[in-house]
Amino acid sequence: MGNLSDEPRRKRATENPRPGHRASHLGGGDTLLVILALKENGFLGGARRAPMNGERFHILIVDDEPNTAEYMATLLESSGYTTSWAYSGTEALETLVTANRQEDGTHPIDLVILDVRLPDLDGYEVCQRIKGNETLKHVSVIMVTALHSTDDKTRGLDLGADDYITKPFQSEELLARVKAVLRIRQMEREARQRAIELEQSQAQLIQVEKLAAMGRLAASIAHELNNPLQAIQNCLHLVLRRPLPETKRRQYLEMAQEEVERLIGIVQGMLDFYRPSKGQRASVKVNTIVENVLALAAKQLQRGQVTVHQHLTPDLPPLEAVSDQIKQVFLNIVINAVEAMPDGGDLYVNTTLTPDGRWVTISFTDTGIGLSPEEQANIFEPFYTTKTQGTGLGLSVSYGIIERHGGSIEVQSEPGQGSCFTVKLPVSQPEQSIATATQREGAKR
Repeated sequence: MGNLSDEPRRKRATENPRPGHRASHLGGGDTLLVILALKENGFLGGARRAPMNGERFHILIVDDEPNTAEYMATLLESSGYTTSWAYSGTEALETLVTANRQEDGTHPIDLVILDVRLPDLDGYEVCQRIKGNETLKHVSVIMVTALHSTDDKTRGLDLGADDYITKPFQSEELLARVKAVLRIRQMEREARQRAIELEQSQAQLIQVEKLAAMGRLAASIAHELNNPLQAIQNCLHLVLRRPLPETKRRQYLEMAQEEVERLIGIVQGMLDFYRPSKGQRASVKVNTIVENVLALAAKQLQRGQVTVHQHLTPDLPPLEAVSDQIKQVFLNIVINAVEAMPDGGDLYVNTTLTPDGRWVTISFTDTGIGLSPEEQANIFEPFYTTKTQGTGLGLSVSYGIIERHGGSIEVQSEPGQGSCFTVKLPVSQPEQSIATATQREGAKR
């Protein structure tokens, strides 16, 4: 196992070389001479160089020559880096796996300086295993070789190494190459962090707009809840206030129970929509999502005197999607359609499969006030709205959701002639469905 603390490392570095070790390229001299030389050249004795962005990078040195490893470790530590050693390819891989699990609070390894010639696995094979491992593939690798042919140098780069250095090397060259590779690693790390933050921001924006959509449905939802509550109250009033035959009493109680179950269904539907999305895709049926959305907006449609005409093609192939996100898109479109028909009207909802079988198309056509060319050009832009109330984020968020699903959303409209919003989503490929099922099984375990 690689030694991650200074004391074990220094003790090990002074052990006698194992049988079969070749001579160090430093000439096999005392390590003390190396340290003295470093001091004379200004690498030791002064203030340590501040690590990039205030972070102390962790470098694993893989070399079976103790003097070489000691030389590089002392040089790197004088420049502000943390170092660990491994004397074989197997030991290096074990050290990497252990350190990058961070089970003991150890800083994960950022860079491996990897000698090509090792007693067990050669450096090329170690590099290939590092870059082929899902956990370790982001670790940077600098190959160290005494071989000078172009083929030897490019072989490591082809296997995923970030750079190489040939023996014998100057200390300035080693430090410059390490700094350059770690600068790139730092940029990649920052890019990954920005991607994570962007994804989190998108999820928060989706949730905000989801709550806004529920707010727009609030009056209808209150009415939807009030009806079964009123029915329950009436049934219980009859049971409690009047002496009733047992059969009649049971009938009223069963009616109340049915209304309670109806209430539970309404509340559960609201909670399912309100709950923050986990962002996990699954195989979904688009017709089911459309029907759920229309049921959720039923009171809004009724109060707005909007008649819905459904033409849902049966047996459509499944989609690989985040169900509640697609539901949110459809609900936004339906609510917008209702608001575009202040005096009532018709909403036509169609689902079809494209002739090539690769796309499911969902269209929502209303008979409302329509959109001007300028409104159509800007309608998917963030914060753009033609309403006195609203965030202007609904359709922008919807556009982002559909785009991340590999689909498209378009609008066609004429002022005074209504609007048609068309969503196209890709059909699940067989291998996608298999992969999703496998992921779900893995999650159950």
